[in-house]
Amino acid sequence: MLVKEVRRRLDISQQELATALGINFTTINRWENGHVQPSKMGQKCFYDFCETHSIDWQLLIQKNSNEEKANDK
Repeated sequence: MLVKEVRRRLDISQQELATALGINFTTINRWENGHVQPSKMGQKCFYDFCETHSIDWQLLIQKNSNEEKANDK
C-alpha cells in the first residue's frame, strides 16, 4: 500500500500522518487496510503531502504496480 510505504519512509505513525493531512486516524487506517479508497480530495492532500516531503509518489505507484505484476506470475 502506498500510504504505508510513505509512512515507513518518513518514520511516522498513522496518527501523525492523519494529523498532518487534517483527517481522522481511522481514515488512514482504512486506506492502509484497503477498506476504503481515498476520495479525490484525500488523494490530492496525500500527494501534496508527499511532494512537500520530497517523496515521488508516482514512482512508488509504478514500483508497487510492477511488484504486483511480478507476484501474479
